[in-house]
Amino acid sequence: MTRQDAGTLATVLQQQALPSPPNTTTQAQSITTQAQPSSLLSQWFQDSGTNLEAETSAPETIPSLHHVPQQSPSGPIILPVGPTPSPQSDQLAPWADDEQLVNLYYLNFHSSHPILLPRSWYWKNQYPRYLKAVVQLIGGHFCPTASRDSLRERVEQELDHVGQETPERVQAQLLYAVYLFAQHHSRQGQQVLDSAIESALNLGMHRQEFAAAHAGSLTVLEESMRRTWYELYVTDGCVAALQRKSTFKTNTVTARVLLPCDDIIYEDGMCFMPATLDDFHDNVFADEEHVFSSFCYRIEAVRLLGRVLTITGTQGVHRDLVQAADNALAAFIHHLPRSKSEAEIVSTFGEVDELMFQTHTIIQYSTILLHFPRGDLVSLDPLSQHVPGANNTKLLCPCNRQHVHSIKAIEASKTISMLAALRAPVQRHSPFFVYPLALAAVVQLAIGAIHAKSLSGCLEQHSDKIKLMLGVLKTMGRHWAAAESVLRVVKKMACAVFRDGRRAAESSPALRRDEAMDNCVDVCPQILPHGEWLDTVHVLQLSELMGHDNAWLGDYVSHFS
Repeated sequence: MTRQDAGTLATVLQQQALPSPPNTTTQAQSITTQAQPSSLLSQWFQDSGTNLEAETSAPETIPSLHHVPQQSPSGPIILPVGPTPSPQSDQLAPWADDEQLVNLYYLNFHSSHPILLPRSWYWKNQYPRYLKAVVQLIGGHFCPTASRDSLRERVEQELDHVGQETPERVQAQLLYAVYLFAQHHSRQGQQVLDSAIESALNLGMHRQEFAAAHAGSLTVLEESMRRTWYELYVTDGCVAALQRKSTFKTNTVTARVLLPCDDIIYEDGMCFMPATLDDFHDNVFADEEHVFSSFCYRIEAVRLLGRVLTITGTQGVHRDLVQAADNALAAFIHHLPRSKSEAEIVSTFGEVDELMFQTHTIIQYSTILLHFPRGDLVSLDPLSQHVPGANNTKLLCPCNRQHVHSIKAIEASKTISMLAALRAPVQRHSPFFVYPLALAAVVQLAIGAIHAKSLSGCLEQHSDKIKLMLGVLKTMGRHWAAAESVLRVVKKMACAVFRDGRRAAESSPALRRDEAMDNCVDVCPQILPHGEWLDTVHVLQLSELMGHDNAWLGDYVSHFS
């Protein structure tokens, strides 16, 4: 379908239904209007056997999503007849929509986690109160006048009164889990995420037929259901990497859900012909390259992350497994279409493709997780060994290729810093960007510590990268507590690396810096012997935030205490 045809189809659909304004008092009765198929649509689908009346019907108000598919013992999914019981809303305070918070949600958060219906459809859809509460809670974190505590209390109250497992409940819990991790409430976030995954599996959302059975003929709702399952998969994988698990639940499930479409198609409500996982994986060997949606490449990046996690932090891993994972990560980058490459994720209008931004970040994050523990950046030298993960080096890679692992980890950290340097609204990045950014900072601190000792002239380059990462964390910290926590820890580690290194450089005429260096973030150089700088660094806290195994690190810190 060409972009011109897509635009024409969008015009037809938009003429059939315009978004209704928010109702802050009562919910209006659903009014369904049947539209006649246009000649253009008839011509487009004349050979496809598509039911045009079903595809082009755009109701003024989307039917309630409370009609939850039930699964029979034999497996097929059927829709229940009649309305399902509503939550005990009589026990809750009266509900009032806040259009400003909803708009802030869609402006700053939706593009990174796009599972709900497009903004133009939001007010037409009778989303349940508990899902609306989560939307307004997240939107409230981008509004300085919003009462965040009150919004969170409202979410807790609404979710406590949800008894039945529904797709909307899965969506609400998924978004709330992301929020909790962003606020550094990891334990509760994991519980909410586990509950969302369990409900999704019970509903059968991992089955290919679920989306169509639940949505009827409304293709935009089908797409929302598909996106919800894959967003569970992505979130589960990112959390597993954060906590350094060897696997994650959704990665062990056989799911054949059709792949999400591009956001521009989703926004126009024209998700007619979704691709399959087989289509995506077979594309590498096809004669003609097919460009898939950014969401698809993001899913594949998490799948590769899962492969890395299975061999991360494990002793005795055969080098062939490490090489195979490395090959897969490198091949992914080479096979990306030009339009999805790192250089193309910013449009000519300056808009960032947030899903491809995440995709590239996840690939580089996976590369660091794979190579940094196996490299030789952190040795037994007191000047450079105080970085989380140092003691794993010789255990994980008893070979003579440690310098190669280090180079790959350094290059991956550089790429993450380049992504962080994009001139884009930082608050629109996923909160999960905090953790790859923190790990990239650790790699830069490791190489910076080595260069501080050798009085290398490139120390300032590492300092600039760290200051960039600190700046991004500072901006994200205005909205998410996890970023603020990581910022404090990375600052203290950076001080231990660059401050003393700067003093050493100033004592050398050849490497003396400009006075402007005094205006920089007071972050670190030459590591003091016997781990003196470690006394002021919450290295265990940073290690935990990034998912490092603290068992060895606790012994390591106690050794210098």
